[in-house]
Amino acid sequence: MSSPRAGSLPSSGQGVGDAAAVRGEDRWFRRRLPRELDSFRSHYELQRPPRGPEVRAAVIHMAVSMFEMADPCWALIDRTNGRIGDHVAELRLVPGRGVCAAKTGGPLHWSVWGGPAVLQAAVSGYVDR
Repeated sequence: MSSPRAGSLPSSGQGVGDAAAVRGEDRWFRRRLPRELDSFRSHYELQRPPRGPEVRAAVIHMAVSMFEMADPCWALIDRTNGRIGDHVAELRLVPGRGVCAAKTGGPLHWSVWGGPAVLQAAVSGYVDR
């Protein structure tokens, strides 16, 4: 994407990436569960056990995944047969609301930390296939 998503902080050295507060408004995408607020809670907050990279870095267990484009969300929904949700929300995250992000995972994947209500309030609409 052309605009920077987060500021730069020293790396943790654990393969987590640099985490920083969101510093410019940008579009992000997240798949949705039927219970909307739970869509913006981490596996840790939902009391689910860590898996994959969450085992190696607790900070990832405490984040929610978001993507730079909607397509990876739809692919994830298809791979799980809709079990994790059947909508893709577009969010507009802006500075000053306590939201932080780090580039983690695949090329379009970001780990995002923020209060569930703050993230839910950032939903600007839904994306069709």
